[in-house]
Amino acid sequence: MNTGYLIYQAERPVSAAEQRAVDIQHAELSASFARLLRSLVAPLREARLRRTGHAAAPAAGVCAR
Repeated sequence: MNTGYLIYQAERPVSAAEQRAVDIQHAELSASFARLLRSLVAPLREARLRRTGHAAAPAAGVCAR
């Protein structure tokens, strides 16, 4: 491993455009992870609601008429 290059990268100033790109990548990764967790937790939440006898809450933005 070239530790000299790693040190150079760590000490090198990052331009605003590079920082924005990194921030966007981190946001997309966080959003993907959140979607994954929601998809894994949803069945568990529904099963718990059925087990306790509570009705599931309506989805956000859905108007019950």
